[in-house]
Amino acid sequence: MDEALQTGLSAGMSAVSGFHSSKPKCVDPEHAGKNILPASFCPEPRSRVQFPTAKDPVSASYISIGAWPWGDKATWQWDEGQNPDIREAWKTLYEAGINFIDTAEAYGSGESEIIVGDLVKDLPRDSVVIQTNHQLHPSRRRAYQKSQARLQRMNLDYVDIYLVHGPIHPQSIAKVAEGMAQCVEQGLARCIGVANYDTEDVQTINDELAKFNVPIATNQCEFNVLRRYPELTGNIKKCQDSGMIFQSYSSFAQGRLTGKYTAKNPPPKSHRFSSYKMEDLEPVLKTLARVAERRGKSIAAVALNYNISKGVLPVVGIRNVQQANCTIEALGWRLTETEMVEIDKVSIEGENTVLWQQG
Repeated sequence: MDEALQTGLSAGMSAVSGFHSSKPKCVDPEHAGKNILPASFCPEPRSRVQFPTAKDPVSASYISIGAWPWGDKATWQWDEGQNPDIREAWKTLYEAGINFIDTAEAYGSGESEIIVGDLVKDLPRDSVVIQTNHQLHPSRRRAYQKSQARLQRMNLDYVDIYLVHGPIHPQSIAKVAEGMAQCVEQGLARCIGVANYDTEDVQTINDELAKFNVPIATNQCEFNVLRRYPELTGNIKKCQDSGMIFQSYSSFAQGRLTGKYTAKNPPPKSHRFSSYKMEDLEPVLKTLARVAERRGKSIAAVALNYNISKGVLPVVGIRNVQQANCTIEALGWRLTETEMVEIDKVSIEGENTVLWQQG
């Protein structure tokens, strides 16, 4: 199953790639300006969001650093020569106040977790938040056993947030919940979350975890201007109403929302998340660029601020200091309601997949 997941990630298990060949469908204009947080919500790099746990909450920055590119050769063409850039980028982020890293065993077949452990080894443990993902195994004991193995890779005593990496598993959600709750009871994880779950499965695992007095802390799904699916289905609101934090991965649609790529300069074929043809995305990109110019911000910062304004915590892949600074730039200000409506009017619905992205 580990190899299958690694292969799937490399192949682009995205709700808007491969499995769907249709052109992007714009969101109905009636949804423009919906689900925007009050303007008073304006987190800074040192602001903290509280993830619920059975005891004390986990305090994390409002942006998480995605470590999928670290150690991953299949999708991100990783080589060890990138280590100095990663180290300098993390130093920049940490000193600014961003303390949250998201990794997984599937990223680089465990290499990402090793790199994360090396980056944080000299920092006070309570000053960083580490989130990793549980692979999909038929035995509930595997959640406990695999958590021990990944802690050894990272040289940590515990992870702060432990996610079920996807909704496809050979056992019931009840068994998954039992195995994950055991990790909390044994002190290997502070809180539990899921990834790619739809609203029904989120409620089911929430109910099962409650039997062990373990709240579900978060749901992580692909969400950005090119995939508002979790918002339109009520997934984000359901999580927020239940006290969970909703996280977005592929927050830049693998670079498509940074201004780096165009129809004449498309992203690499290995970057398959949100992989509509770039010419079909021109209305979105022109709008982001127009807003960015008016506000004196980068396109990347506008794309992230859009997610934040919807109450979503972005997970952002970082490989160098320039990307780190663009990420920091997304905090400490807010898009206006008028600007959010402007972006919403060109946004895209996105879709789900039966195999992976149900949320």
